[in-house]
Amino acid sequence: MAWERQTGREPVAPAHDPGAGPFLRTRTAVPELPATFLRRGRLTRRLDAGPETPLTLVSGAAGAGKTLLVADWAARARRPVAWLTNDAGHQGSGTFWAYVLEALRGAGEPVPPEVGAPACGDRVDPLFPSRLAGALCERDRPVTVVLDEYDRVTDPEISAQLEFVLRHAGAGLRLVLVTRNEPRLPLHRYRTSGQLTEIRNADLAFTPDEAAELLALHGLRLPRHATLGLVEHTRGWAAGLRLCALAARDSADPERYLKEFEAGHSAVADFLLAEVLDRQSPGTRGLLLRVSVLGDFPPQLADALTGRRDAESVLAGLRRENAFVEYLGDVSYRLHPLFGEILRAHLRERLPGLEAELHRRAAGWLRRHGRLTEALRHGAAAD
Repeated sequence: MAWERQTGREPVAPAHDPGAGPFLRTRTAVPELPATFLRRGRLTRRLDAGPETPLTLVSGAAGAGKTLLVADWAARARRPVAWLTNDAGHQGSGTFWAYVLEALRGAGEPVPPEVGAPACGDRVDPLFPSRLAGALCERDRPVTVVLDEYDRVTDPEISAQLEFVLRHAGAGLRLVLVTRNEPRLPLHRYRTSGQLTEIRNADLAFTPDEAAELLALHGLRLPRHATLGLVEHTRGWAAGLRLCALAARDSADPERYLKEFEAGHSAVADFLLAEVLDRQSPGTRGLLLRVSVLGDFPPQLADALTGRRDAESVLAGLRRENAFVEYLGDVSYRLHPLFGEILRAHLRERLPGLEAELHRRAAGWLRRHGRLTEALRHGAAAD
């Protein structure tokens, strides 16, 4: 059997992960907040309003502040919140649901023993989702479950089971997903029925006023124009602001440092290369490096620079993954300014001499398509 029924008066979760030994307590603990964390009321109010909907989605790029936002909210919630941070690598449905049960138990919200518990890390009994949904549906008050780093859940079976439990748990479950990309759930159905609360990448971006408060927490008080320039350069990206603030704090002239800041060889570069570029396939990495010489560009120009024919689908996928590729409408894209700057520096180091050739290719394509001003700019950059 793929599950074991629990017995006794005290409904407890299994004593260990059925796939890998003892439970890792760090995975079911709400993350601690750094001393420089800034609580942003406009976002916490959105989360506070979430109980009106069964599903809350917090989706944004790496370093956008998703986890800290939800962790702060969870720590201040009136009722306990069951928290699960998903792990990298393969995670079978049995391990996933065993950890969900452990998170519920740790939050003081265990399920009845008749629900059972997975005994195998790779799978659960087919009736387990029904039993869990039924138990949640009978609750007098809803239980809140936060699934952090849900983008690491790659097994479609887990997503299907989760959607089933959410749909049939009724008012007994409030689910909060924290993720970099779109989950395999019918979001359109929840959105059209008014059952979805969303906080997206654009919502997570710091406003100039929020950025000024964050910089002050790092010991930096800049003139308004300097703060506006930093927000424009980072697009309000939380990790970029924090890393820039840490570096500028050690400078004799922080304002000048930020004005002349070069992202290509910095902690920001280390972060984006590790968290974004290195996670891509070799082909996608090659595409990103080559389009870094462009500003706004259509997929056809990306094809011309890379020799591919599928740039549009690749770029659309990167945008869905919040991988610092921005869609501008009218089938046009651009890279996040910091990401583009870092990729250009990486291009010069990894493939010296290619940058000029890419500018020449771009100039030729733009000239043939009547975009003469841009063609001249790339032609000049190629010389």
